[in-house]
Amino acid sequence: MLASNLPFGAASTFALFLTLLDDPHLERAGGRSPQVSPQSPAFLTSLLASALRNADGTEQYFVLAVPHPAGGPHHLLGGRLPATTADALRRLAKTHGTAVNLDPAIINPDIPIEWCNMSDERQEVTTRRDDERPVNGFQGKTIHIWGCGGLGSWLAEFIARAGASAITVCDPGTITGGLLVRQNYTEADIGQTKADALATRLRAIRDNLTVTVTEGNVPDSVVSLSADLIIDATVSRSITTYLDTLAGEDRKALIAQVATDARTGTLGIANICAPGATCAPSEIDDQAGRSAAVDGGLELYHPLWEDAAEGDELIPTRGCSVPTFHGSAADLAAVAASLVNTIGLHLQQTEAAVSGTHLIALPHAPAGPRHHFLPAASNTCA
Repeated sequence: MLASNLPFGAASTFALFLTLLDDPHLERAGGRSPQVSPQSPAFLTSLLASALRNADGTEQYFVLAVPHPAGGPHHLLGGRLPATTADALRRLAKTHGTAVNLDPAIINPDIPIEWCNMSDERQEVTTRRDDERPVNGFQGKTIHIWGCGGLGSWLAEFIARAGASAITVCDPGTITGGLLVRQNYTEADIGQTKADALATRLRAIRDNLTVTVTEGNVPDSVVSLSADLIIDATVSRSITTYLDTLAGEDRKALIAQVATDARTGTLGIANICAPGATCAPSEIDDQAGRSAAVDGGLELYHPLWEDAAEGDELIPTRGCSVPTFHGSAADLAAVAASLVNTIGLHLQQTEAAVSGTHLIALPHAPAGPRHHFLPAASNTCA
């Protein structure tokens, strides 16, 4: 960490760089004494100590924290010395120790410094590109995702990129080649469980994200209740029954149940059950279904509460006896992205979050409103 900024740059040679560390404003050229104490001895001591820990024949890296002339957080500069120079530093440290004061004037003036590109995402110097967007609500949050299939696999990636601090995934299903048409996996994932493969992908997106894989369909209830958000993407009646029980407990977690339609994969639904809500997730869904059924303007969304008609589902693999819904990766990623935004808005609320149902449709879905919110009426809950 330097005591002064470097108004004339950091130079491209090792010798000149050391000179600038001791006289950053080139005051000696004007017959004046430098305003800062010499900084090259401390830098060299750190450099020699680091070189000793590295193997012969390896380059030597260093990072400088340089004060900004206008104040505020320091700049970070990353530099690299060639392996031949690093080897010379190692020999010097082995012979004379690390507390060596080298006169820059006696150093080979042709030794280069290669300055590295820096990717600096420190919060104090960086404004996130998604700042003030709905997904901002996920920043720093602990998220559980139950079901890592057509919607869950995309939801998880978008939430990881949005800045969640921890994500727990659970889905014991195994990845097959046919799933790659619409789920967020690759050929290399075939044969793995969805949860394991998705966890690997999420860790590759951000190295500061904590990702936990839970065996089975759901995590332990105590762990789930302490999360900021539980997303149920399983479309399972038994999981809904379990969530109804969980919703009645003392919980921190916002609960969101998500699904798409079987015929096109272009519609999305997110049932939101806020902490402290008097309605269980199944009751919120029932309310929304009744409201939509009597609203002609929401006819587009009626299939979300109806049993799939013949032709709405497909058998994706010869010999497979389990029908599934239609939909492409483009459809499901787009539906998932819209649902992530709507759920993020609820997480942004500083007051008590609102319970209710979001209905969304992609631009190429049949005619109807692209988004509609049905608030839950607590006085009609059982």
